[in-house]
Amino acid sequence: MYNKTMNKFNKQFFVDKLLSFSPRQGENALKTADYIEKILKKHKVSFVLEKFQINIPLLRATLNVDGKKIPCEGCSFASGKITGNEAIVSSLIPSRFLINFSNINFNPKCDGISVSNFYFSPAIAVSRKDIPTIVNAKKVFGQIESIKYKGQSRQILAGNTHSPKNIIFGHYDSIGMGAVDNASGVAVMSSALINDSDLLKNNLFVFDGNEELSYDYPTYWGHGYRVFEKRHKIILKKAKKIFVVDCVGNGKTNIINDQKIINLAFPIYSIEKLKDKIFIVSGSMEKLRRVYHSEKDIAKEIKKLFLNEAEELLVRELRK
Repeated sequence: MYNKTMNKFNKQFFVDKLLSFSPRQGENALKTADYIEKILKKHKVSFVLEKFQINIPLLRATLNVDGKKIPCEGCSFASGKITGNEAIVSSLIPSRFLINFSNINFNPKCDGISVSNFYFSPAIAVSRKDIPTIVNAKKVFGQIESIKYKGQSRQILAGNTHSPKNIIFGHYDSIGMGAVDNASGVAVMSSALINDSDLLKNNLFVFDGNEELSYDYPTYWGHGYRVFEKRHKIILKKAKKIFVVDCVGNGKTNIINDQKIINLAFPIYSIEKLKDKIFIVSGSMEKLRRVYHSEKDIAKEIKKLFLNEAEELLVRELRK
């Protein structure tokens, strides 16, 4: 059972606060970092800031179908036009298969506009409910403006930065609201180190601000993790275990060592060498698909029971 004495930190309030900065990209991600730092200072947790430069797309998109405007979101690193309905694809198809092809995409599991994948050619995401209209249309015209934003991100490092036994990662940026992905993971990490400060002696908690988007080709996600890897190869190599807390609180917590999941959640350069000690801490992937990278990924998707379970299981692993 969850230790009810671990009550210094209100994870659900913390999630709500992070959602107030959503979507957590660019300046909003920096505001999120400011808040995390404020909370750590409040609880007298020492931390180190590591800044790095980022490039992310700022997007505007429109879609006109037989003279009617269809709600949509841009999801490409390139500006351009889409004429016609010949390339309509499910976003459940991994982006690597269509990375260079213009398309209109939809998440068949989500009722909203789910910006699941990004592409290096003009692409637009729509709701699955609008697919019949688009498929049967005589004239389809979409336009995407993608502007490269050059800015700064930061990683917040709390704990043992020299010789950690375990390293725990979680990203605080988001596409869409990002309650499950990944305000929940950041809340669990924050609660764990605040409720049990002894964990900081032998473990390193890394809060990353640039996981979702970058111009890295073709693996555009996970940029911040690769920045950390370049700077801290030695401690990554020496650490006993690496935990990535991503998308918890929406179902039973799983701690898994599965290379397919690791490739998605923690795509670092040395993944083949380190894969045996990388563990992903996550909740229900099926439930996540229903709200993934959309405005539907809100606080009600998260249950207190599962947040507490995720924290308890993570702490148990770190105490081994």
